[in-house]
Amino acid sequence: MTTLWAVLEAEIPAAELDVRLARDVDDLSDPGVVLYSFMTWDAPQAAGELKRLRDRFGDTMLTMAGGPHACADPDGAIELGFRWVVVGEAVPELGALVCAALSGQAPPPGVYRFGPLRDLDRYPPWPRAGTLFCPIEVTRGCPMRCAFCQTPVVFGRTPRHRSLESLRAAFRRAVETGHSYTRFVAPNAFGYGAPHGRRPNPAAIESLLTAARDEGFASVFFGTFPSEVRPESVRPDLLQVVRALCDNKHIAVGLQSGSDDMLRRMRRGHTVREGLAAVHAIAKAGFTPKVDFIFGLPGETPSDQARTADLIRHLHSSFGATIHAHRFTPLPGTPWARERPSPVSKALRDVIDELTGTGRMTGVHPEDFPGQT
Repeated sequence: MTTLWAVLEAEIPAAELDVRLARDVDDLSDPGVVLYSFMTWDAPQAAGELKRLRDRFGDTMLTMAGGPHACADPDGAIELGFRWVVVGEAVPELGALVCAALSGQAPPPGVYRFGPLRDLDRYPPWPRAGTLFCPIEVTRGCPMRCAFCQTPVVFGRTPRHRSLESLRAAFRRAVETGHSYTRFVAPNAFGYGAPHGRRPNPAAIESLLTAARDEGFASVFFGTFPSEVRPESVRPDLLQVVRALCDNKHIAVGLQSGSDDMLRRMRRGHTVREGLAAVHAIAKAGFTPKVDFIFGLPGETPSDQARTADLIRHLHSSFGATIHAHRFTPLPGTPWARERPSPVSKALRDVIDELTGTGRMTGVHPEDFPGQT
């Protein structure tokens, strides 16, 4: 949403723009054009809020949806009740569409498709007006095609990076408005500055982190939420750069499964062995590995899940890793959009019971898998 606001601020004359963030639809007294950006699991809430808005302001209310869910399932977003649905990124054409709606020259209802923003430097990562701040997007687009993930669906498979010059300006603005620390947004934090987003560019990352320090951030966090790293991008020299310039005590890395067969099926692009080597390197560099897994993957067998359970125990006992787990959720637009979760086996549930009880696993609870054996 901060990116959207930055685009509108740049493309619409200030005299015609009055952006307001509403925590609740009941806070809106004069809705103007209501813009939504939401993820798939927020779609029911968005539909309910739209109904409340129509009850108050009538069917002529101007509403527009974008973001991950709308991009992946635009027809579904229209069915939720939005007048316009934007597929693609926040680009100048989006500003023109909103401007037309505000001026009373509303275009026909329907789906509007815009291409990618080639130059991320065109807009700052958040609005210039006010003090709104968020983790700084440094890379957009992912070269991978993981079967469960919407990122390449929404942003494409060609990585684009913000320049160091534009990031310095963003850092400076953040510090000037009272922000003392920063995190980053990227499909793979260790892919910043790399032409294809996979093989790391340590010099670019060192320049990025050094600039964040030079511009006055008291704390810098890199390779942590909301941007994990891919196993094949983990290198000892890069970990030392992060250790020297950042404040995080852990590195988040995505493994997703302990089964090579499942990794192949989900098009993950790395092996269990590469994941194990990455966790080893992270621990050896003095960080706590925080490892992502997805439970209940489509077509996952009890044997696959037993391998995952064994790997999780090994990562915890040998490297002190903590686990951040997710339940598989089919997302629109992805290769696995129509797949259903597999039942969770007793072997995997035993690990969930064991590690959630000691605080070494987050993201799921045993009760998330009722009646599964």
